[in-house]
Amino acid sequence: MNHPCYSLEEHFSKGQTILSFNIEDIHYKAPYDESSIHRHNFYEIYLFDRGGGKHTIEFDTFDIKDQSVSVVFPRQFHQLKITKETKGIVIMFSEELFCSEILRKELRAYCIDLQLKLNNLQLDNSQYKEIAEQCNMIQDLFKDLNIIKNEQIRHIIKITLLKLMDISKFSVLTQRDTSDANIFLEFSNLVDSQFKDVRLVSEYAEKMGLSTKKLNALTKKIGGQTALQVIHERILQEAKHLLAFTSMSHKEIAYELKFDSPSAFNKFIHSKTNSSPSELQSKLTQIYNKGA
Repeated sequence: MNHPCYSLEEHFSKGQTILSFNIEDIHYKAPYDESSIHRHNFYEIYLFDRGGGKHTIEFDTFDIKDQSVSVVFPRQFHQLKITKETKGIVIMFSEELFCSEILRKELRAYCIDLQLKLNNLQLDNSQYKEIAEQCNMIQDLFKDLNIIKNEQIRHIIKITLLKLMDISKFSVLTQRDTSDANIFLEFSNLVDSQFKDVRLVSEYAEKMGLSTKKLNALTKKIGGQTALQVIHERILQEAKHLLAFTSMSHKEIAYELKFDSPSAFNKFIHSKTNSSPSELQSKLTQIYNKGA
């Protein structure tokens, strides 16, 4: 089956003003089942004061621990199973308002693996206190909103994200490295939108006005992979999503991903995972079927 992708608008009742952000206690009643596999088109920052349960994001499962943070990015598959003892809050904010300014222009160029690092982050006492104070400020402002308080919340969320980046030990790049990182991001975005139809590194290099050698050097420097590995990683990611979250047959998936034949798809999956599509599907399904 296809799993739903929810919008922030669904968190506001009919007649309520729809905001670009929301903040709730961790045990609030969501307008959908948080314990089932789903996605959002907005960001979530989970601040866990007291841990308990498990959080699965994409295909990684984390034990929810005291004084930890989990940032869920738009369109990431995730499943949250928390115990009654779990205590914390969740801050939600829209991609439209925050992403272009903060993550695309300011953050993503500095840390290619930012998403992976912020999916699960353990804080020490002083770090947790600082993040918790910022979240408490947002809660207080949220109780009696106006235009100025809306802007304050917007900036506090930005500060919180920047602080979490700092805690995650990302490396600040030089001006030259930042330029290279932006080219890498351009390549990644091209791959993300065209990976089903464009498989050759030379074609991407031509689209970007680069030599194949230059593109490979950049991807190795910034992403730690060859350009072909980046392309294959994106294909594999999509294959995992289709195997785990749809009812498509392996043959249908093979042709959806533009493989010449189901056999070619099988060989690709085995070369990347040392498993057949059926074995990989079973492993991925088990990840989301585990109890809390």
